[in-house]
Amino acid sequence: MNFKKTILIFIGILISLFNHSNAQQIENQKAKSFANKPFKWYLNGDQNHWIGLHTYVQLSGRVNQNNPGSLVNDELEETTADISIRRFRIGIKSQVSDHLFIYTQFGTNNLNYLSSRGPAIKLLDAYAEYNFSEKLSIGGGKSLWNGLSRFSAPSTSKLMIIDVPFIALPTVNTTDDLLRNLSIFTKGKLYKFDYRFLVSKPFPIPTNSTIPTNPKEGIAEFARSPSNMQYAGYIKYAFLESESNKYASYSGTYLGAKKILSLGLGFKFQSDALCSLNQGQERFHNMNLLSADIFLDLPINKKKGTVLTSYLGVFEYDFGPNYLRSIGANNSTNGLDSENASLNGKGNAFPVLGTGTSLLYQLGYLFPKMGKNNSTGQLQPYGRIQYSDFDRLSDPMTALDLGINWFLNGHFSKLTLNTQNRPVFYNHGNRIKENGRKWMFVLQYQFRI
Repeated sequence: MNFKKTILIFIGILISLFNHSNAQQIENQKAKSFANKPFKWYLNGDQNHWIGLHTYVQLSGRVNQNNPGSLVNDELEETTADISIRRFRIGIKSQVSDHLFIYTQFGTNNLNYLSSRGPAIKLLDAYAEYNFSEKLSIGGGKSLWNGLSRFSAPSTSKLMIIDVPFIALPTVNTTDDLLRNLSIFTKGKLYKFDYRFLVSKPFPIPTNSTIPTNPKEGIAEFARSPSNMQYAGYIKYAFLESESNKYASYSGTYLGAKKILSLGLGFKFQSDALCSLNQGQERFHNMNLLSADIFLDLPINKKKGTVLTSYLGVFEYDFGPNYLRSIGANNSTNGLDSENASLNGKGNAFPVLGTGTSLLYQLGYLFPKMGKNNSTGQLQPYGRIQYSDFDRLSDPMTALDLGINWFLNGHFSKLTLNTQNRPVFYNHGNRIKENGRKWMFVLQYQFRI
C-alpha cells in the first residue's frame, strides 16, 4: 500500500471524527454524570464492604512503515494499515471484610488481523491482600504488583502517552506474563513514603516461543534452566499530595484531580537469570536492574482545568554482556526475510531494552476545557523521548513519540493521535549502527467504565 495514500486516509478519518464531535456533546454530558457512578454493590449497611466491576477497551487504527524485510503471510510489505484491539479488560474487585481485599481481572492484548481465531481472554490477575493498617499490607497471587519504577506497574487506562514505556518493563513476557508475576508482596505508607516489595517465581523461559533459549557467544540471553526467585521493590516520596496505593498501578496523569510531585527509587534482581557462551562454555549472569524517577502532575489553573505533567526516569540495567531486545507491540507483520532484515526485527520492532543506561522523559500540557458548559472536552499535546546507550550498539538508540489526547470525558472516553519515529539498526562488520528511521501513526479510542 502506498504510504502517502494511507496517511491521507488516516487524516481523513480523524477529520470526520472531529466534525462528528458536536453531535456527541449531549452524550458526553451524560457520560460525565455516569463516570461518578461506578458499578459497585454494597455488602453491609455501613457500605465499607463492597464488590465492584470495571472494564475498558482500547480500539486502534494504525499505519506503519515496516522494518526492512517484514513479511505478511510470506509477502514483503513496506507499509501496513490495520485496525486492532490494543487492550481489553474486565475485572472484579471486592472489599469482603475490614481487612481482606480480593482482586480478579481478565483480558487480552493485541487482537489484530493476524491473531489466532480462538479464545483470547485469559486470567491476568487473581490475588488476595490482607490490610493490617495503612503502614502494612501483605498479599499474594498473580498480580501487577511490581517494583523498579513508577511505570513498571502502569495504569494502562490512565496513561498520558498512548502506550506504556517498555524501557520500564524490562522482563515483559520473558519472566512475567503481561507484566504479572506469581508473587508475595508487601506494601504500605510511612509518613510521606510509599513502599512496595515483592518476591516472585518467574515463569520458565522455554514456555515463551518468542524468546531465544539458546546461549550465544558473548551475548546474554535469558537462561533455559529452572529460574531462581526474583526480588523487586520501589520506594516513593510524596512532596505534595499522596497517591492511593489501593491498587498496584500508577496513573500517568490525574487531569488536575491531584497535585503530585514524587521521587522514586527501585530495583529488580534475579541471580543467574541469563547466560552466554564464553569460548563455548556456558556462563551465567545475574539480572541487576536499578532505576530512579521523578513525576510531576501539577494543576496550573483549576478553574480552566489546565495541568502540566512531566516524568523523568533513569534506568541502569545489567542483564549480562551485550543483552539487547527489540519489541514491536501489536505487531502487524508475521514474518521476516532474513536476507533483507535489519537488527530491529519485523514490523514496528526496535531495540528498546538492553544492558546499559537509559533516560526516559515525558511532557504534556492539558489545555482549558472547551465548548459550552465544557461539553467538548480537553486537548493535551504530549511528547516522549527515550535515549539509551546500550552496550551492544555502536550508536545510541533514540525513539520519539509525539501526540495529542482529546479527553471527551477524562479517561472514561478519550481519543489519541500518536506518531512515533524509531531508528533502524544494521550490522556493519563488528559494529551495529543506525541507518535510517521509520514512522508509525496510531489513532486510538478508549472507553472505560
